Amino acid sequence: MVATLIRLKKDLTFNGFNQSVWHILGTIFAGLYGLGIVGMIFSLQVMEGGSEVIDAEFIRTASVLMGSAVFLLWLIIPVFVSGADSAMNPRQFITYGIPRRGLILGLTLTGLISIGAVLTLIWLIGQVLHWRWDAAAAATAVITLPLILITFSLVSQAVTTMISAWLSGRRSRDFLAIVALGLMVLLYPIMIGLQSAFSSLADAVPTVVDILALTPLGAGAALPADAAAGDWGVFILRLGILTGTAALAVVAIRAALVKITERPTVQSSSASKGAQGLGLFARFPATPWGAVAARASTYWLKDSRYGGTLVLLPAFVVLAVVMYSQLGAPWVLLALGPVFGWMLGFAISADISYDHSAFALHITSGVSGTADRVGRLVGLLSFGLPITVLSALIPAVMFTGPGTTAALVGVSVGLLLSTAGFSCLVSARFTYPVPKPGDGPLSQPSGSTGRLMIVQLGTLVATVMLMLPEVTLVIIWMISGESWLGWTLGIVSALKGLGLVWIGVTLGARVFERSQPELFQTVSQY
Repeated sequence: MVATLIRLKKDLTFNGFNQSVWHILGTIFAGLYGLGIVGMIFSLQVMEGGSEVIDAEFIRTASVLMGSAVFLLWLIIPVFVSGADSAMNPRQFITYGIPRRGLILGLTLTGLISIGAVLTLIWLIGQVLHWRWDAAAAATAVITLPLILITFSLVSQAVTTMISAWLSGRRSRDFLAIVALGLMVLLYPIMIGLQSAFSSLADAVPTVVDILALTPLGAGAALPADAAAGDWGVFILRLGILTGTAALAVVAIRAALVKITERPTVQSSSASKGAQGLGLFARFPATPWGAVAARASTYWLKDSRYGGTLVLLPAFVVLAVVMYSQLGAPWVLLALGPVFGWMLGFAISADISYDHSAFALHITSGVSGTADRVGRLVGLLSFGLPITVLSALIPAVMFTGPGTTAALVGVSVGLLLSTAGFSCLVSARFTYPVPKPGDGPLSQPSGSTGRLMIVQLGTLVATVMLMLPEVTLVIIWMISGESWLGWTLGIVSALKGLGLVWIGVTLGARVFERSQPELFQTVSQY
């Protein structure tokens, strides 16, 4: 059975390359990117291990920090992909009656069939070369290599299985994914907070490394250092921590599999029992575009694939405030308005793709292209415009004068309108695989990476090109110093945004009406 699971994972992995050229390109790009980072680390490990002057403490510090980072990646990645409909999810094997011991072993070994496992193996080989200057340390790195790799896979599988067992509901998965994304955005403030607890970063590193080396995160990576120093008592302690982590992961996987197979949770089918009235549909005009706007606004409030963008906004505010307190540079806060305007305008660039099968409503009801484009745009601007104006106005009033305030608010609104108008055209012309309704906001279906990267990169470049008039006026304003140019910049940017909205809605409506059947077929396939 273990061999069958391994063959299944192998076949699924290689068959994924037959789906589309975009999937192949995306996988190659991701692999080369990861290989470039790991290759650079590997080169540093080789050079440091062969140096004439060996700094054992530096090598220990680098090993523990890198080992902790790799362990965290194996822990965090399952949270990001927990919303995906993975064929290797433990729930997929409930009806097959697979012995629990074989299923645990099979899932653990299949976790090693991935690009991440290959990159981790390269880093572990680099660890051996990093410690080759000491025979005991190098031997320890070789012997513990498979144990560390298996432990990583076990812990990752434990996270995946526990999420599937106890957090299988949509809201729980979405909450985990959004929290993980928020923590990534707030990584800088977290590091600043840790640094402030010490007099300097140099003072913090030794203490942090000592603490990490006594936790499952860094215990395995610290073993060669203990062998090199001859601290066999501490060596045994860390080895016990590493093996204990693997054992606890097995226990967690087994308990989660018992929950999945023997005590499954019954999903309630009356989620909307308490719903009353028409909701947002009663607050928008009873017109085709009003109905589309109400549906789009409902998605922003209840669909985590849209809501993830809204959760990031306060996280960026916290990040900007922390950076300002550290750097004392007002531009960090002044940049919030333009950044929010771009983010919100770009958020509807895949609105038809997010519709999935619900896009049939627009076809069967005969919604015109103009009503569809205007409705989605109004749904965004109903909350996006106030957010953008406030995020630009408040910092500008705090740090600048009237001319700069007008320029910043105008540029922020103009960027929101310009990007949203361009998105009205892009979403009707280019579609790509996105998380399906009910999936996690950070999961991506197989075959989506390449096309998603090309479309989003092209959209990003296009929006930057659209801001060239504003950039030109800013340069002239900075050179001349005339205050009236600030007002001119704000007015021109807002008017240009309105013009691009009209162009984007008009062209997007034409594309929408001309290719409705093809659009529906494409998003249904995705």
